[in-house]
Amino acid sequence: MSFEEVLYQVEDAVAVVTLNRPDRLNAMTLTMAGEIRAAMQQATDDEAVRVIVLTGAGRGFCAGADAARLQSRASGEAVDQEETLPFTGAIEGGIDLPEAFAAKYAWISSVPKPVIAAINGPAVGVGMVLPMFADIRFAADTARFGTAFTKRGLVPEYGLAWLLPRLIAPSKAFDLMYSARLVDADEALAMGLVDRVYPTNELHAAVMDYAREMAKGVSPRSTRVVKELIYQGLDQGFDTAMKRSLDEMAEASKSDDFREGIAAWKDKRAPNFTGE
Repeated sequence: MSFEEVLYQVEDAVAVVTLNRPDRLNAMTLTMAGEIRAAMQQATDDEAVRVIVLTGAGRGFCAGADAARLQSRASGEAVDQEETLPFTGAIEGGIDLPEAFAAKYAWISSVPKPVIAAINGPAVGVGMVLPMFADIRFAADTARFGTAFTKRGLVPEYGLAWLLPRLIAPSKAFDLMYSARLVDADEALAMGLVDRVYPTNELHAAVMDYAREMAKGVSPRSTRVVKELIYQGLDQGFDTAMKRSLDEMAEASKSDDFREGIAAWKDKRAPNFTGE
């Protein structure tokens, strides 16, 4: 499938989804939102893809919602609904999550493969929401983060007020959402908003090395189950989560990937996982 505002490519079992409006710092439009979801669905459906990387073209990740749309909304004008691909709805073949995760951008959590956000520059407003739903976040040292909403007379949307206190300390989440201040990459790393920081010109290579290693070295069956256990466990009691983990371990011990993992370990060779 070809896209207008997103680039999609696959290399070494890693799908790279790139927001592609660099002249506007990849400001979000309905077209882009639909194409991100379509690209993620394409990566989900492709058995050759084991890991997905989400990033931005140029010097920004995503500067937030497109300014023209915000101005139209503020003036009370009807917001033009472009003909676009659907931007809501759980990913087909994705992990089993509550219905709310089918909402805009939250559906990223239902993608059954590891999703890594490579935040190459400013990530503001909805541009900050987007990578928060990724599983892992690596940032360039030029990245900046800001919720922006309160400075526009708005409130955090797309579940950010639920998600952010689960990623960082609640007081830090209050700070970011109350003040809407910009946070640099080092502070984002210190508060746990991102997992690693790299020089800007090294980010892409570092993320791709990490993604390739994951794609060839771990079981895709295992990573899917891990993702389900983590996301479902956010709203489960420990007793339910413990039972589920034991049930899944019993199933994993019957899998082809388990037998291959043990054989590769014994033979001191790289595994050839099939996801079965």
